[in-house]
Amino acid sequence: MMKAGLMTMGLLCLGAITLLLSNCLSVTSNQAGSSDLPEDLGGQAIDRREQLGRVHLRSVEYGSLTKPPILFIHGTPGQWQFFQSYINHPQLQENARLIAIDRPGWGESKIQGISEATLREQSAFLGDWLCELAASSPKKKLVIVGHSYGATLTPRLAMDHPDCVSAMLLLAGASNPDLAEPRWYNHLTNIAPFSWLAGSLNVGLRRSNAEMMHVQEELELMRPMWGNLQLPATVIQGGNDILVHPDNADFVEEQLKHIPARVIRLADEGHMVVHSHREMVVSEILALLD
Repeated sequence: MMKAGLMTMGLLCLGAITLLLSNCLSVTSNQAGSSDLPEDLGGQAIDRREQLGRVHLRSVEYGSLTKPPILFIHGTPGQWQFFQSYINHPQLQENARLIAIDRPGWGESKIQGISEATLREQSAFLGDWLCELAASSPKKKLVIVGHSYGATLTPRLAMDHPDCVSAMLLLAGASNPDLAEPRWYNHLTNIAPFSWLAGSLNVGLRRSNAEMMHVQEELELMRPMWGNLQLPATVIQGGNDILVHPDNADFVEEQLKHIPARVIRLADEGHMVVHSHREMVVSEILALLD
């Protein structure tokens, strides 16, 4: 009887977590193939599949090679479609080559073999590819726009590949290891039988949880590396963000005071500033292009 009660409670908890992630991190079950791009992109966007070591990377690209590239990196869970409205944006289309990916391990970007689900691993998977993007651009530059876990990953990419990332826009990303301790539901989802339940939900919850369990230790490794960054950086953070503590913006501002970073605090906004303030984000992207 007690076991049944615990299982029911666990299912309810995981259901609530899934709903939270679905609302806040734009989880999607769309597995669009190369012939199934959205109609407003079809015929103009390119759906690429490339083998990068152990990763079969899926990216969707819009725009000419003669324009500077902007790379969009989604959070956890998620897929490239999270940034579809930016790929569709007329001003961005006019000024840049726009690229959105399924991050390794998500959507159709499959990882062969065992994955560590760490920022270091993601950076290693994407590093050479990022540098090829930068090298192929007219001015050898690459701007990265990341949201949530994507914004947590972006500084690591710039730290590991400083010659290949020329500017970054961080939207609601974790950065301070002191604020990145796994939540109670991360610990719950990491143990049996709840880990099995998370896997059975088929929305990427188990992989997402694995990524989140490593964030604090990964950010601690990055702590002494912030001072090495020498690139334009902008942070946009909501003051009512319940997933990423608003004080993470303060941490980036302090760590990058030698640049300095541009920090925009939206006091009444939550985690989804990327969509609630789209035109502001577009303006900041265009500024970073310059």
